[in-house]
Amino acid sequence: MKLRRFCSKCGNRFTATDKIYEGFICEKCTGKKPIESNLPGKIQLRQCVHCKAFSLKKDDQEFEWCYQPNDEPAIDFLTRILYERIFIPLEKKHNRNYELFFEQELDIHKDFDINLVVRTSSNDVINTAEESIRIRRKEIHCPYCAKKKGGRFDAIVQIRIQSPRDKLKLDELMFECKKIEDTENFQRIQNYISKISYTINGFDLMVSTNAMARVLIAKLRGKYHFEIKISKKLIGVDQEKGSDLYRLTTLLRLLPVVPKDRIKIEQMDYIVKKITRNKVVLQTEDGGKVTQVNYDIFQKKKWTLIDEE
Repeated sequence: MKLRRFCSKCGNRFTATDKIYEGFICEKCTGKKPIESNLPGKIQLRQCVHCKAFSLKKDDQEFEWCYQPNDEPAIDFLTRILYERIFIPLEKKHNRNYELFFEQELDIHKDFDINLVVRTSSNDVINTAEESIRIRRKEIHCPYCAKKKGGRFDAIVQIRIQSPRDKLKLDELMFECKKIEDTENFQRIQNYISKISYTINGFDLMVSTNAMARVLIAKLRGKYHFEIKISKKLIGVDQEKGSDLYRLTTLLRLLPVVPKDRIKIEQMDYIVKKITRNKVVLQTEDGGKVTQVNYDIFQKKKWTLIDEE
């Protein structure tokens, strides 16, 4: 004979899914209201088939793309972005506390269904609730890879040398640009080099954003001495604001001299004493007068390099 269970206070029969509280009473008799979890109806984990970055989507809301750090386990990475993108904002909005539990060992590069249990509680509501959510993983092309594949870019950084002896520096400069791109792209996926065009005396970098262009310029100037020229080209009209859209081009011309070079200007011999961020400091070869010359003015002067004897 099957034993039937009843609430000790009101006598109502318990169903198989009813929660039984202390004293063998039903939820209604405790005076507790069922907690509202306010969970999203649908969560999707999207992964780019090209760059392998991830982005969460909650119902119709899309969140920013990011990479999984190499030293962060999959379960920690997914838990972190779920909290940062979805559950912490829900906690603040609805005054709820959420605990996440995964029902499986995760492989977020292979699993297309990820089972998540969410335990909801609140400081002003005594009872808790547990609900299961299935996170669907979907492989797509992220908007940044699509933009890169289409050759789209917002800025151009041109790097040029002026002296044949600096030819070997071009490879070094390219290596630095790639290193900067790797660092910036990992931190902000929208920052990358979309395309590279080579010239006889340098190369052009088609850069995804103006912010990426500024980072490239700042970091390169921290290691090398460049003359800088900026120009802009009208490329269209902003449909929302009605304002003109311009593409900025920044020319970085590597100064053709280095400290201790001997040069001749207007029949006068000088030694390049040092180079600052904006000026070339020259001293007459006899150790006399010291002159500071701005990069742009120095470039316009007619000077020649005195060969070492």
